[in-house]
Amino acid sequence: MNKLFLILIGGLIMLLGIVGCDAVPFVAQNEPTATPTVRRIRPTFTPKPSRTPLVEVTSTEEQVEPTETPDNSDAIPADTPEPPTNTPKPAAPPPPKATAPPPPPPAPKFAVTASGQFFCQQDSVFEVTIHAVGQKLKKTRPWAGGLWVAALDPGGAVLLDGAGKPLVAQTQEEGSISYGSNCHNDYDRLHPDTQNGKIDVVDAVKRGTTKMIIRFVKSPTDLTPISPDYPIDFGTSGRWWFFVVTQ
Repeated sequence: MNKLFLILIGGLIMLLGIVGCDAVPFVAQNEPTATPTVRRIRPTFTPKPSRTPLVEVTSTEEQVEPTETPDNSDAIPADTPEPPTNTPKPAAPPPPKATAPPPPPPAPKFAVTASGQFFCQQDSVFEVTIHAVGQKLKKTRPWAGGLWVAALDPGGAVLLDGAGKPLVAQTQEEGSISYGSNCHNDYDRLHPDTQNGKIDVVDAVKRGTTKMIIRFVKSPTDLTPISPDYPIDFGTSGRWWFFVVTQ
């Protein structure tokens, strides 16, 4: 009810305002005044403000102020190769001095050496005969007694006789004379066959050892050589003669 009343009052006020405005010129026409000029009221338009685009700036991004770029016009570009430098070459090492080869080891010195050896064929005999003498005294050489001589197989093991005894013999202080056993001497009493030691190897040959080594050693239990090794071969029966000299 109140709202309707207020609306009616508002409408009445507006109506009175319009009537009042229209009565003014009517009254003015009755006055003896100059003819009034009617002015046209031109509407005025206020330009709307132009919309400026909004730049959204996220809070996470930091505004980086522009930094001045240094002038590197004088700097060498990264891809420009550096000028070569003349590095001096290292001096070549001096050639090694030629050294003389070491002298060969001295030949072993043996107390006993063979001055000669030969084989005399003889039926049913397999024997090593020793003619051992010492240093020359005046015009003759004395017999060299007390020397041990051994018969070894090609591997260096001492050969055994039929009874299992080592085939090792010792030279005597005095020599013995035989005839017809040395094929290098005439069969007469002017050229006797003399020897002061021998080894009968017939049992070793019968067991099949025909190739063997003759060696002078220190003792029957110490086979350290005091002479070179002399290989012999009993491919046929006979006698091997050894003429040896002690130092």
